[in-house]
Amino acid sequence: MRIEENPIASGVSERGSAQTLASAWNRLLERLPDDWSHLYAEVELRPTELYEDVALIVSPLNPARCDGRAAFRFRVGHSFGYGAAPEMVRRSLERLDEARIPGRLHLLQLLSEKLPVETQGPVWRLGGRSL
Repeated sequence: MRIEENPIASGVSERGSAQTLASAWNRLLERLPDDWSHLYAEVELRPTELYEDVALIVSPLNPARCDGRAAFRFRVGHSFGYGAAPEMVRRSLERLDEARIPGRLHLLQLLSEKLPVETQGPVWRLGGRSL
């Protein structure tokens, strides 16, 4: 198993710009190694964004709030395990784009070469918490 941290962060998707959160997600996936199995990502929002509206849109991702900031984190399983499917992430980010909610997508952690042997996926420990 290989663990990579912070290899990719996208730019900001601004209202009226060509860049969207969905296109940032597509670019992120293009840059991942073929054998990636799980990732942990964050979408940083404008401080003025109504988090409750965003949480409703991205609820299929099981978002976790970040330190009271206008941001949420979520897990993704490439083909197995705990976390949203990459296609569900894309659709949820498209829905944010459709609602004209800009943000910045960050890849926080990436696991590669992980196989499902007696587990549904990895357990990450961040800040003393299991994710």
